Amino acid sequence: MNQDTKIESRGNAPLFFQRRFLPMWTALSFGTFADNTLRQALLIGIPAGVIAVPFFSDSDNAIPFIGALLPMAILIFSSVSGQLADKFETSLMFRRTKFVELLLMSAAAIAFASGIGWLAIAMLFAMGAQSAFFSPVRVSAMPKYLAPDELVRGNGMCNAGLFSFILVGYMVGGSLIVMENGGAMVGVALVSASSIGFFAATRTPWAAANAPDLKISFNGVTQTISMFQHVFGSPGVTPPLLGSAIFYFLSTAITVVIPLYGRDALFSTPLVWAALNGLFAIGAGLGAVGAASLAKNRSGLGASSFAIGAGGIMSFVIYALTPLAAGTPDAPIGLKELFTQPMGTLLTVSLILTAALSGIYIAPLQAATQRRAPSTVRARIMAAGAFSNATFAIPGSLSVLLVTSLGVNPRFAFIALGSIMMLICAVMIYRKNKNPEGLYDEVLHAARKNR
Repeated sequence: MNQDTKIESRGNAPLFFQRRFLPMWTALSFGTFADNTLRQALLIGIPAGVIAVPFFSDSDNAIPFIGALLPMAILIFSSVSGQLADKFETSLMFRRTKFVELLLMSAAAIAFASGIGWLAIAMLFAMGAQSAFFSPVRVSAMPKYLAPDELVRGNGMCNAGLFSFILVGYMVGGSLIVMENGGAMVGVALVSASSIGFFAATRTPWAAANAPDLKISFNGVTQTISMFQHVFGSPGVTPPLLGSAIFYFLSTAITVVIPLYGRDALFSTPLVWAALNGLFAIGAGLGAVGAASLAKNRSGLGASSFAIGAGGIMSFVIYALTPLAAGTPDAPIGLKELFTQPMGTLLTVSLILTAALSGIYIAPLQAATQRRAPSTVRARIMAAGAFSNATFAIPGSLSVLLVTSLGVNPRFAFIALGSIMMLICAVMIYRKNKNPEGLYDEVLHAARKNR
């Protein structure tokens, strides 16, 4: 699909319902649901005592490692995935990656239904590998299917779907796994979602390969170096790519610590733990929609700076509200108490606002990376982005070991996360003041002139 085709198709229907967007969005969203249903069934099932894990004398210590499995797999396979996404036609890669997902989720369903905990954990790692191959295909496809000044809106809608389906995955995985026959029900949800995603992938439009003559190298070290040479050699790509990676550190740390926070700081029931992660996903989805509306004809980077700073302030608020909303070890609070008592309501609103501000922060950075990446190496740059996201997500998850191994109250995590957010805000404001005209957005400016 060439640039003229993309611009001419704007008047046919709202972007969301066009074939150049909806199948891609559906494949992403239902894959996200499946990933997070699987992940949350493990993260809730383990501390609740439903799922036994091998190799750990204290099952709580398995939680941060399980949280790191998805990004660890992405880290390992990104050097190959970007090459494949550049070499092969886009719709073909969509179909292949989603078919593999269907196979893996079928195996995971068997693991949950039969109670084989180690197999379910192995499938979580395998799904991380699948995500490593799907992500550069999807992200590098967006500049093919969308015009440059549609990218913030497109990323906002993709992120809204992503966070919304993370929410549903959290709620489904976290609530089903603690029910009678919950493992079998989780398995049905996994296979159903993957089937829908595969069907959607068969409807994605044809788009030419970026580099069809590229010779694939399986030397992970040299190809990883090569990926980042493309990043550093492309003007303006590094800052938004790094900013996106920091988002994954923060969001991973929050979602992994929340079950422990809910149990040991808020003194609440397992359903509350799942609900808190769900509320974070709701907020992030709302923020993504907000990012799309705020930045229709702008880069959105100013809103991104404001959002991450405000999110830091709200993290401090969550820390302060926690003891005021908490139950006790002998009388943990449930969902009704959380949502009906004033301090519980303030706490949930604060969590949603923190997540919403994070959703506003991330979409403009993703769009800036896509706009600025040269088309011939775009998928490899996007794979480098996935590698960076995973690199930051792993310590984000493993940082929770400070809570589990040192006995730190989990609410202190929000002080640390809020401080990081405020630092990011300061750096972005400094860069904006140093470069008031913005950096390397000639593609966006050209698109505006052609409107």
